[in-house]
Amino acid sequence: MKKFIIKLTLFSILFVSISYLLDYIISTGLKHTEEYRFQSWNDIIDSKINADILIMGNSRAFSHYSPQILDSVLNINSYNIGIGGHPFNVQHLKYELYERHNIKPQLIIQNIDFATFSPHVSILHEREQVFPYINDSLLKNQLINFGYSGAELYLPFYRYFGYQMVIKNGIFEYLGLKHYNFQPAYKGYRPEQGKWDGSELNKLSKIEPLMDETTISLFENYLAHCKKFNIKVVMVNTPIYYVASQKLENKKKFNDLIIGISKKYNVPYLDYTNDSICLDTVNFSVAVHLNKKGAEIFSKKLANDLNAMNILK
Repeated sequence: MKKFIIKLTLFSILFVSISYLLDYIISTGLKHTEEYRFQSWNDIIDSKINADILIMGNSRAFSHYSPQILDSVLNINSYNIGIGGHPFNVQHLKYELYERHNIKPQLIIQNIDFATFSPHVSILHEREQVFPYINDSLLKNQLINFGYSGAELYLPFYRYFGYQMVIKNGIFEYLGLKHYNFQPAYKGYRPEQGKWDGSELNKLSKIEPLMDETTISLFENYLAHCKKFNIKVVMVNTPIYYVASQKLENKKKFNDLIIGISKKYNVPYLDYTNDSICLDTVNFSVAVHLNKKGAEIFSKKLANDLNAMNILK
């Protein structure tokens, strides 16, 4: 019995040691890739951003706002921390992490659209993007509220189960066998590729903006926080193909909500959903996503509008 206990103990020690080693190798390797899923998280954790202007929002943020154009027109340093597929509660988590590790921005460009105020959701889309940074104390404390189990947060390597490609990429990158640069982003910005595809739009009879009270309350608390620390905010609704705009339900209710928030917190609201960009599919990949051409046209318009507002004195 004593020998069995000794063997079991040694096996357990070996198993845990290997788990920690694999966790370290995979996480370190992923941090050195140039994949868009990990790049902005790397820069946040490593305190590399410290931007004058920070861009926040969902996929319509990280694929519509070009920091290169904003920097050249406004003569500032901007960075895009948009996170695709998630409403404001997940965006806010990423901003909290940013603020912990970087200097507060002078201005936040907050993307606003029909999905911003959706109900609180877990991180499901590309949930592996936070795996390498799970030991950050803020993330470890918060991610339990975003669909991550205690085992994923506290057991080494466990969270990587089922993510074979992520495991392989991390190990290969760490060992120097291959460098991964799948769809790299520039300062968080990754424009949509490909030509116009209206198939999904054709399936929809209507698009319903979601306005969850809890999410709206979190958003207002965030604006109050920015005001307290003298961080200026501009809310921006980027172009949407005009046919999709016609299918939006409750547009007045949504606009009244945004205008009310704008007045309450003295935050400008720039609405580009009726801009001339919206009239031509040549600017879009899908109805709610600009392609690279459309994103660059929009970014120049926005930069010039912000310059005219003299918001960064």
